[in-house]
Amino acid sequence: MFTEKDTLIRFLLPDAHARGVIIRGKALMKQAAEIHGMQGVPALMFGRTLLASIILLSVSKGGVRQVLQLDANVENTPIKRILAECCSGGVRGYVLWQDNPEPVLPDSDGITAWLGRDMLLSTVRDTGIGRPYVSTIKHDSDWLAEHVMEYLKQSVQVQADVILQDDLAIMIEAMPGCDDAHWFKAVEAMAKVSNQSIKKDDPEVILQIFDTLSCQIVGRDAFVYQCGCDKRDMQQVLASISVENLHDLADEHGDVTLSCQYCKRTSKMNMQEGEQG
Repeated sequence: MFTEKDTLIRFLLPDAHARGVIIRGKALMKQAAEIHGMQGVPALMFGRTLLASIILLSVSKGGVRQVLQLDANVENTPIKRILAECCSGGVRGYVLWQDNPEPVLPDSDGITAWLGRDMLLSTVRDTGIGRPYVSTIKHDSDWLAEHVMEYLKQSVQVQADVILQDDLAIMIEAMPGCDDAHWFKAVEAMAKVSNQSIKKDDPEVILQIFDTLSCQIVGRDAFVYQCGCDKRDMQQVLASISVENLHDLADEHGDVTLSCQYCKRTSKMNMQEGEQG
């Protein structure tokens, strides 16, 4: 169980009729990389997808769950899918690689180098009050932030600007009454966030850039990489599988192993001994 958490800060920009969120996900990105055994660019892309799901949850305005799924739309990409699921206080996800046992991994951190052109972005927005809202768009960009903005424009009809770089995520969105002049002020302030600041500054320091728009912090939410599965649930799943199917899944020692793709937790059953561990 991870104890170190990252804080999402929610803020208002009254002079621009806009609001926003900011989070530096250093801890949860480290936690995710450790669980999934990733490093380098893949770990960075996975972490950014987790952060994107967190900031999108804030658009749901009280929503209880946000799923963000990125799918390759062409063949022979290194990665088939990246999925992130966020709920209050926790986020989890996984990376689905192509079946090629020795993939050629690009050195670019542009997302099209890993999932190809015209990537599909799908979301499930669960507000907790009815049927979840499901949406899919196709967009072509090297930058995940631009995919997220295009999704917000097409599917949510929200005018937004997004930064997803290193371990930092910032999103501002227009509120009712935000005309072109107001939105220009918000985007102009966002553009002043330097690369150096993105790399090292605390979120509270970065928010000082928005002081000219009377920036007000209105809330904070802590997030950690967290999976809700447990040993008992996994054992119940094993118990629900027919004996015939279990024999088909068993290895040469008679062991059937169930693994959670989100947290790599495993549960094992031995077909000869009938025991679970």
